[in-house]
Amino acid sequence: SKEEKGGETVKAPSSVPVVQSECLEMTQLRNYLDMTVDVLVSKLEKNQFLEAIPAGVDKQFATSLHNRFCSVMRTKMCKIVEERLNEYSLGEKLNELNEITKNTPYPVSHKAWRPPRNETVESCVQAHDFKVLNEHKTKLTELLESVKSENEDLLKELQEVQRRMQENQAVLTNMNTGYENIIHAFDQVIPTENSK
Repeated sequence: SKEEKGGETVKAPSSVPVVQSECLEMTQLRNYLDMTVDVLVSKLEKNQFLEAIPAGVDKQFATSLHNRFCSVMRTKMCKIVEERLNEYSLGEKLNELNEITKNTPYPVSHKAWRPPRNETVESCVQAHDFKVLNEHKTKLTELLESVKSENEDLLKELQEVQRRMQENQAVLTNMNTGYENIIHAFDQVIPTENSK
């Protein structure tokens, strides 16, 4: 923690006591909380404080009051922080977590897989395009199967029409042959004028 005295910044002892048996994480947490308290105290600007003091008050006295106010606020905030740390037993919980982490069979330094920083957008676009292309491929395959089935049906119909045409052609040929035979028979039975 820091205090201003006579325009100089002086390091003040932290009001949050540090327990020697604390784990590294708890020490870091206390450091971060202490920095947070320092930031909050630094927000208590001297200019605004001095402007709020009545005009007749000595500026040096007002500055000392501001310094005292900041010191009291820092002490009270540190006390509240310490009470909350004790209330939620954060020290014990972090120690337990530290023990669990130490005893785990897996390395805590293991880094999980992350997508590459470069060409991530292109990879996502390609993956999306691949999905869309697969959907189109499926639809086209279904359409092709439908066309093949329809083509087979048309070929069967064409074969049936060709069979009927052949049968009809055979019937017509037989009929023509029969007509020719009848005409030939008539020609033999009925003499023509030339033969008279």
